[in-house]
Amino acid sequence: MANSPTGESVLERMDRILAAFTAEHSRLTGGQLAVLAGLPPATAHRLARDMARQGWLERVEGGRYVVGTRLWELANRASRELTLARTARPFMGDIHAVLCQHVQLGIMEGREVLLLERLSHPGAVPVRASVAGRLPLHLSATGLVLLAHAPGEVQQAYLEGPLAAFTPLSPTDPHEVAAELERIRARGHAVQTGYLEPETTGIAVPVRGRGEQVLAGLGVITPAGDPGGRAAAIVQALHTAAHGIRRTLRETGRDRQA
Repeated sequence: MANSPTGESVLERMDRILAAFTAEHSRLTGGQLAVLAGLPPATAHRLARDMARQGWLERVEGGRYVVGTRLWELANRASRELTLARTARPFMGDIHAVLCQHVQLGIMEGREVLLLERLSHPGAVPVRASVAGRLPLHLSATGLVLLAHAPGEVQQAYLEGPLAAFTPLSPTDPHEVAAELERIRARGHAVQTGYLEPETTGIAVPVRGRGEQVLAGLGVITPAGDPGGRAAAIVQALHTAAHGIRRTLRETGRDRQA
């Protein structure tokens, strides 16, 4: 029910409050929530108090709010994303133990790849997004492999939209991106260097569920130039892990949930 001058429902405004929390802004006052969520201060303070009573937010020192454990509890009960991440984690761990670099799992959410899981090493290359972070699909290998296997109308709509650039190497020509998607489908994996950070290379493969449905992208991030002769071995390791994830989902019946 909409009960605000803008026509927004209470749930929509609560969603804007939750969306204000990020890795950089994990503790926010009521005033900060109002600014970041674009809400009147009185509304933001009232909703924050209500959400804290439900456990969706928690009040901490200094009168600030953090995201509450109640949301984590509810998400862990039946989230298909967490089911997929838990299934993938042992296979990702095998790759991580050998490469000592970032190994990550992502799904397609609109025009972005949402990172469900990442295993990292202290000496691994710096990366832009963290778990639960989002990146434009065409700028990461994980996102590219998802976009390459999306329905044709989804790809077309994506290529018609603005293509963001983070570095001089980021592709912004839709024809160039379309050609890359075709190459990814043909060879079964994606490789990109310098799209997000000039010093990194991303390699990713699709993770399939029932039939040929692509559930996620499984990728590795290494220093640019580092894969060299290891690129083929990395691709093979990713495909082996992706097959293992698919088999486990099928054997446990979780492919119906993912």
